[in-house]
Amino acid sequence: MGPNFCDFAAMPRPFPDLYTFNHKHLDHGGVSFECSQDSAIWPWLTLSPIHPILVQTINFWASIDSGEFLGTFDPEVWSALTQVEWDCGPPSVGLPKRGTYHTEQQDGRLRYHLEFFDSAGDRVARMSGRGVVFRTRNFEGWREDAKEKVVKPEPPPFEYSPKDQVHVQTQSESFLAPLKRKPRVTTSGLITKAEGLRPGHPYIGGSGDHVNSTHMGEVGRQFGDLLLGQRLINRGGEMVFHHYVELGSPFDIELTAHDPDELCFALEVTQAGRKCTDIMMRYAPAD
Repeated sequence: MGPNFCDFAAMPRPFPDLYTFNHKHLDHGGVSFECSQDSAIWPWLTLSPIHPILVQTINFWASIDSGEFLGTFDPEVWSALTQVEWDCGPPSVGLPKRGTYHTEQQDGRLRYHLEFFDSAGDRVARMSGRGVVFRTRNFEGWREDAKEKVVKPEPPPFEYSPKDQVHVQTQSESFLAPLKRKPRVTTSGLITKAEGLRPGHPYIGGSGDHVNSTHMGEVGRQFGDLLLGQRLINRGGEMVFHHYVELGSPFDIELTAHDPDELCFALEVTQAGRKCTDIMMRYAPAD
């Protein structure tokens, strides 16, 4: 049996480029760093600074880079994010220019905190999360057994929402089918390795083992645009990961709560009959 929760696995660094650099120790045991502005290496830097793809991607890289600098993260073992929450600055903020990272013990578990600031010193985003490390498991062998129970040899025919309804540039970036609004608000999704990861996808990378947290943040954003019928701004949110969502196999998404006064909604993602992810998104209309 695998752990009862997990999202993306961090694996030995897939390429040598660093998103964060010039790391320095802070008095409280944390780290300060600068952020790359090179969109040729990091194409998601062409997105809005508070776009969920950018927010979840910098969360991943900055936590790994900072952990390696502190000696608390081992790039040779697999690890997984189990929960993450984030708050974003206003749409007017610039790209992250610098940031800080620190950890604390909370309820007997290690929790990390990240903050990013633009060149003017305004906060772009704040993230906090926790994870698990697979120190004694044959991760690859366990994952192959798990995928065989879910992933079919070929993905079935799938009707994706038109790109203009989920506000992406190319049709292959659409992850979700059109919403069904009765008796409950639901849809299905399908993310394949060919189109869900670079170079097939223009922005999202990853280990290729499974759907990752950046995918899930984008699933939440696309669902919101379909739900409200307009482009939304990412104000913040939270994701809790219970099981991996497998690449190449459909998954289901159900709206479990929506508060139009508080401008937030909640989703449950399931696949092959098991609960995989809880997503809460806070939003604002873009127009």
